[in-house]
Amino acid sequence: MSSQNNLIINKSKPLIGNLKIPGDKSISHRSIILGALSDGELTISNFLSSDDCNATINAMRELGADITIIDDQVHIKGKGLFSLKKPKQIIDAGNSGTLIRLLTGVLAAQDFDSVITGDDTLKKRPMGRIIKPLILCGANIEASEYKAPLSICGTPSLNPIEYNQDVASAQVKSCLILSALHISGQSSFYEEIQTRDHTENLLEHFGYEIYRDGNSFSLKGRQKLIAKDILIGSDISSAAFFIVASLIVNGSCIEIRSVNINKFRTGLITVLRKMGADIEITDVKEVSNELIGNIKARHSKLRCIEIKGEVIPSLIDELPILFIACAAASGTSKISGIEELRYKESDRIMAMENGLREIGIVVHSSKDSIEITGGKITGGKISSYDDHRIAMSFAIAGLISQHSLTIMNTQNISTSFPSFVTLLRELGVEVFEV
Repeated sequence: MSSQNNLIINKSKPLIGNLKIPGDKSISHRSIILGALSDGELTISNFLSSDDCNATINAMRELGADITIIDDQVHIKGKGLFSLKKPKQIIDAGNSGTLIRLLTGVLAAQDFDSVITGDDTLKKRPMGRIIKPLILCGANIEASEYKAPLSICGTPSLNPIEYNQDVASAQVKSCLILSALHISGQSSFYEEIQTRDHTENLLEHFGYEIYRDGNSFSLKGRQKLIAKDILIGSDISSAAFFIVASLIVNGSCIEIRSVNINKFRTGLITVLRKMGADIEITDVKEVSNELIGNIKARHSKLRCIEIKGEVIPSLIDELPILFIACAAASGTSKISGIEELRYKESDRIMAMENGLREIGIVVHSSKDSIEITGGKITGGKISSYDDHRIAMSFAIAGLISQHSLTIMNTQNISTSFPSFVTLLRELGVEVFEV
């Protein structure tokens, strides 16, 4: 999309078509980091060229990685696990919480010092959840109030990691896994609630031996990562916006091809089906040690739902667009156990509550829950709170709004889904950038 700041969305006619969504954001980050640490040359296809993922490329280049880009393919000449070099400047993670958390795990185990920071939004996000467990195994990290910038004194002789999940976060787990790769000896991990396992899947794809047993797994550090090409499936978190759009716009039917349907990422599909959604997944196959499939969604009469517990981590990024589905459903939905939303790019509970109320929806929240009563979306003007998922969620709400819906400060969409507006227009949606 362009650099315009605001979007105006008008009520839409039926959405009919086949879409190709950009590559998965989580895997794009991880493929660059692990690819740079591998031995040999590899090509990453369908890489997500967004602000966040491009920041990961820039960070790894700053650390000496040999990375070139041609179209949506990334070529890496991997130089091995201990090939990184001391950066000449502070590493800038931009807006990416994934990058700063994952890369801190790598940097903590190096034989050089480094500093990593980010934009004003990222500097507000909690980093204690990675700093504290790294310090427990001997890392030396300084950060004011456990927030960026992080000053990392490299410690190549860290102790093996014994991780018992404190917060259900794939970023925390992956940070510690990436550190453990550099540590001599056996590191072990236990998750009470399992989170997305893209890091583990990529390790296996690169021939790195790990041992999985239900909620536990372990790995021996300092094995070789053998370079191997990666084909990234489309991002289900981005597809979610168009899935919900198809469900709530009368007469719609959208098919999205080759979407990553990792079992820890399909919580939204499970919940929407319980709400009465007509969603079909076909042509399932394994590619680069991940499952992909085609997703078809048809207009459905959605009903309210109450959810909490273990399903939440599997749809944490999709909760804002789920809130829009709840606003279009009959009855009052309650979603609990979602305090983690308060520590994302914005306080997403607050941002969604304020936005929904502004466009005519009855909504109430507590520290870790929200109640949404479905009703007519009237239109109006809302803030994105400089959060890409808030911006895109309300853009979808605009498709069924009685009057135009204006979303302020939407340039943030480029952090994860630069082609979002283009795809809306391909489906015939009236979108104006002002």
